[in-house]
Amino acid sequence: MTKRQLLLLPLIAALLLTVGGCDRPQTRQQPEVEVADPIPAGDPAGPAVGTLGGREVTPLELFDNYTETGDLPAIKERGKLRLLVDPSRTAALPRQATQQDVEIDQARHMAQRLGLELLVLQVETFDELIERLNAGEGDLIANNLLITEERRQLVDFSEPTAETRIVLVSAAGTADVREGEKLEGKTLVVTRGTAFEPVARKFADAHPGLKVEVQDTNYIDLLMDVADGKADFTIVDQLALELAQQFRDDLKTNSEFPQEQQLAWAIRKNSPELLQAINKQVREIRLTQPGRRSIGDLADIQKRGVLRAVTRNHPGTYFMWRGQILGFEFNLLENFANSLGVRLDIIVAEKQEDFVRMLRDGDVDISASLLAITKSRQAADMAFSNPYLESTPGIVAREDDKLSSIQDLAGRTVCVRAASSQFEAAQELKKEIPAIKLEEVPGELDIQQVIDRVAEEECDLAIADEISVRLEQAWREGIAFALALPRDKSRYAWMVRKSNPELLKAINDFFAKPSTDDKLPELYERYFNNPKRSRTEIEELGRKGEISPFDDIVRRYAEKFGFDWRPIVAQMYQESNFDPKAKSWVGARGLMQVMPDTGKQVGETDLFGPEASIRAGIKYMRWLHDKFDDKGINPENQLWFTLASYNAGLGHVYDAQDLAEEKGWDRRVWFENVERALLLLSEPEFYQHARYGYARGQEPMDYVRKIEARFRHFVALLDALQREQADTSAVGIPPPMTANWQSRKISSS
Repeated sequence: MTKRQLLLLPLIAALLLTVGGCDRPQTRQQPEVEVADPIPAGDPAGPAVGTLGGREVTPLELFDNYTETGDLPAIKERGKLRLLVDPSRTAALPRQATQQDVEIDQARHMAQRLGLELLVLQVETFDELIERLNAGEGDLIANNLLITEERRQLVDFSEPTAETRIVLVSAAGTADVREGEKLEGKTLVVTRGTAFEPVARKFADAHPGLKVEVQDTNYIDLLMDVADGKADFTIVDQLALELAQQFRDDLKTNSEFPQEQQLAWAIRKNSPELLQAINKQVREIRLTQPGRRSIGDLADIQKRGVLRAVTRNHPGTYFMWRGQILGFEFNLLENFANSLGVRLDIIVAEKQEDFVRMLRDGDVDISASLLAITKSRQAADMAFSNPYLESTPGIVAREDDKLSSIQDLAGRTVCVRAASSQFEAAQELKKEIPAIKLEEVPGELDIQQVIDRVAEEECDLAIADEISVRLEQAWREGIAFALALPRDKSRYAWMVRKSNPELLKAINDFFAKPSTDDKLPELYERYFNNPKRSRTEIEELGRKGEISPFDDIVRRYAEKFGFDWRPIVAQMYQESNFDPKAKSWVGARGLMQVMPDTGKQVGETDLFGPEASIRAGIKYMRWLHDKFDDKGINPENQLWFTLASYNAGLGHVYDAQDLAEEKGWDRRVWFENVERALLLLSEPEFYQHARYGYARGQEPMDYVRKIEARFRHFVALLDALQREQADTSAVGIPPPMTANWQSRKISSS
């Protein structure tokens, strides 16, 4: 029996669920609790973490940099090509490819051809790009940089990579600004150092009363300020607006400035050999710009150098976690694109109908989103690959709802989405049980949201495949796969146009490869059968008064980077159970469960080594902590925000802060405020409009609560020990955190 055949067996029934922990712990004594233990696993099909569009960006302040101002021969001696970008590069989960994705991918191809490793380094503000380049801290800029005469005095530009226009942006409901109109009391915000700054001042001169504010904030953040009503207008280029409109539909082009602008790469002056290599690559960029429609077969895809796939932003397909792009379908698609030698572009669908429509219109080449093979899709001139997964369809009910046979469904109401595979199953079910009632729910809902409606008693019952129910049960309680339906199993496959037989053959060949056959069970276990394990809390100190065998190391680095050591030990226990060899399902390693890319960013590679792992984790904690400086957050809350960011990723915490403010909650307080907002980011209503998309909010919420409770428990144990040793020369125990807790910037050591 092959491993793929193993996947086609019925799903494992026993899947341990996430324990709630929704009430903030109030006592120091901790019972046995359920936590997500790191689970050793093999590498996924494709890279262990997502690398879509060169999104693996290293903050410049974390990189162990060097100064190099020479031309290509000097760069080759270094072995690295350092590409500079600003914070807009990581300002959102990509819902579709951008011009910058194309440029960075081409820079990577150029680097490989030159025998160099490409490093994408992010400066703190746009205004630093040219300054850092000319200081020798980077080798080129690929950042949608507009060619201007002022910049030509500072850098050399490549041949243009694309054309765009500068636009005035407002909220969608704002009236278009008329020529010469007075704008008394209105504010126009722009990013410092951009070509938009002089345009904004000229525009303000023509519109009396308009106030211009120049900020260091990146232009994607300013677009969000306009959408949220914090500013009236901003000026950006059309490409930046299109990026924001991937997840915000409440922005519009209010007016367009007349002259077309050119984008290019920038390098230091007097680097003719590097400029020649860049211009050669730029000609390839012009051939692979995103957004061009095509219904061509495999040969056209390979000529274009890009495979376009549509999926959903969903925990089983494509999502961001700890700053990495993950997902069952994403890992498979990335591996397939690598096998073709092309770049993968992901486009996120908003509703079920998009999977057929986007293929038919030539917007994508493959639809891959745990799609069931259905007659309606086949009738729409769509073809399916050989199935890679099967699952039993059935009835979803609340946990206490007992159904023994389909006859029990008479008089019950089943919620179902039109254009879904469940709709066909519901129609067949009604023929057999005429007394059943079908309630159609909006097609833009995903199956997880339909299941949520059952749990929340907004729907009586629903139809879903067992795999969808198991995925949802991993993150919530109150639902059950109550009754399997007597019909064929749903078969999941990739969908293509019938007019693309060569692409279909390449997909089937890919799934038939032994390497793919080996990886499918690993991916299944990682995304659909990742159990939770219980852990007994520490109730007493060791013989020498230690919490862990690593207390001395933690103390040393916690003091160096400005942390109380005790919450770090509590965090380390949550991360790894004090196991130096722990490895999580996403590839995090060691005592502090640091991702390999994060380890490289902070200069650590031996993440299974106790000292290196602790040093890497605390360095990264310091960097995250500094991101919440000067935000009006008190020291204790700053720690909780830092821990949540360590677990879920900084972007999701930023999204939760914005959502908390929108809900009228305090964006500066973690418990009962921002943590509540983070929970909402697992619901499509909220994550579809969040910059970083879907978040498994229950996990960071539990993570911070357990660490907080464990920290206070450790303090109680250490205080008790100190009292016992009061008559001896006891080692002093540092006091708990106070408002005077000092912030220290991270160093490279």
